[in-house]
Amino acid sequence: MTEMLINNKDIATFSARLMSFNVSGTAVTNNTSAAGSLLTIPILYGCTVAPRTVTVSLAFHPKGINGSSRKRSISHRLHRATENIVAFESEIVGKQFEILLPDGYLYTCLHANSSVGELDASGIIDITYTFLGIRHLPLVIEELPASGRIDCLSTAQTAFKLVLTSETALESLTICGITVTSIPADTELIIDSVNGLVTCGGANKFADTDLVDFPYLVPGENTISCSAASAAVRVEYTPIFI
Repeated sequence: MTEMLINNKDIATFSARLMSFNVSGTAVTNNTSAAGSLLTIPILYGCTVAPRTVTVSLAFHPKGINGSSRKRSISHRLHRATENIVAFESEIVGKQFEILLPDGYLYTCLHANSSVGELDASGIIDITYTFLGIRHLPLVIEELPASGRIDCLSTAQTAFKLVLTSETALESLTICGITVTSIPADTELIIDSVNGLVTCGGANKFADTDLVDFPYLVPGENTISCSAASAAVRVEYTPIFI
């Protein structure tokens, strides 16, 4: 049974076992009006949401390519376990990575800190890692008619990608309030809120739009409206959870 995946790799690849894990709640910081003399709810101007704190405790076993190191010296077992730790940490240090935990959720993470390894007489090294993570599900892809509705599974505003194609060339079209001009036939027009890009056939198309702010999905029902009846629309997004 897979206990934990990192970048789609079973932690058993690193001769590691998941001993425990913990995922914090989400910290929300509100920007509000100052308190007055009356007991009232302050006016909410906006808020910021911080990533969760994800803690995992792993036990790295002194197994190498040839299997168990049980009959080897303690120094040999320590060396083998350390090699497994180095291989694991090459997946997380200084880069963004993704883990799957037994709670069934994926977490896109950054490494925050690690404990000092604790070595026992068998050569197993226990290390606790702390990550900053965003809880999410796998990518969702939905095909829509020119105008349709999508039920966003997220519990927060979510960036998404719109992919449009038309069998006929279009002088212009408007989708989600954004007007784009000069669209060739059978060429993908992509409005990518995730990466802040607008492309057509892979080329930068931003100059041919009136885009000011990229759109986003809200939790629950969203309407995707397109002025071109001939257009096929695909919506791609990753459900995220506060």
